[in-house]
Amino acid sequence: MQRIAFIINPVSGTKNKESIWAYIEKVFGLSDDYELTMYTTRCAGDGYEQALYFAKKEFVIVVAVGGDGTVNEVARGLMNSKTALGIIPMGSGNGLARHLHISMNYKKAVEVLKTGKTQVIDAGAINGKIFFVTAGVGFDALIGNLFNAKGKRGLFNYVCLSSKKIVQYRPRKYSIEIDGRHFNRKAYLITFANASQWGNNVHIAPLADIGDGWLDVVIVKGNAYLNAPSIFIRLFTKSLHKAWTVESFRGKNISIIRAKDDYVHFDGESATMGREIGIKVVPSILTVIR
Repeated sequence: MQRIAFIINPVSGTKNKESIWAYIEKVFGLSDDYELTMYTTRCAGDGYEQALYFAKKEFVIVVAVGGDGTVNEVARGLMNSKTALGIIPMGSGNGLARHLHISMNYKKAVEVLKTGKTQVIDAGAINGKIFFVTAGVGFDALIGNLFNAKGKRGLFNYVCLSSKKIVQYRPRKYSIEIDGRHFNRKAYLITFANASQWGNNVHIAPLADIGDGWLDVVIVKGNAYLNAPSIFIRLFTKSLHKAWTVESFRGKNISIIRAKDDYVHFDGESATMGREIGIKVVPSILTVIR
């Protein structure tokens, strides 16, 4: 009998969680091959602790039902275990689910848990904070912090907030080291990508491979607001790496030195970190079902 646990964030998304659970039971409940467990998170960090518990109990699959924050918590709890991560995406961005081509339709996402294949993927770490999708500094980190503080989710609200701030923001100076190579840049933002997109099919690193043992480093240079329409189109057409204002690198160990403490973002979360930031790839750390 395969034991599957579902860790559900009750406040993510707009869909009725009771109807989702009813469908899960419909798909799996008719077979004696599965034993289902549902856990509803109560606070931040709860998903991580429960995922650790289920992994120690050797559940075959633990499914995150929520957005990128929930997925990050559950995934961290399953790292270096034999338990696979499943995802039923319920957030506003759903970056990891979209990169893995998991349907935003919860019924199709549930079906993947039975019919999908497993893949071993990497993670990244920024000053020790684990991320599975992207992390970064600069303009997108500022917007991420403001977006989280505002509390209104969705791509539309993110674009509106970015449009208001983009003309005010100026590029910052960064000292960068990628696997021993040193250089300086004046950048609007720097993204460290394990997966190809921020979420909502906004592809910041179109060539990123989540299982290749590398992080893609994307540097947007100059005053991005002057090229905002072109950049916006390229983000949605998977062609940002072709823009003349963009540089792309790949690395395993990256360090950034900036003028002062400032914001960073990682998998939709935001925080303030110091002048010196270390980023590294954490290879082959998690099994996912896609």
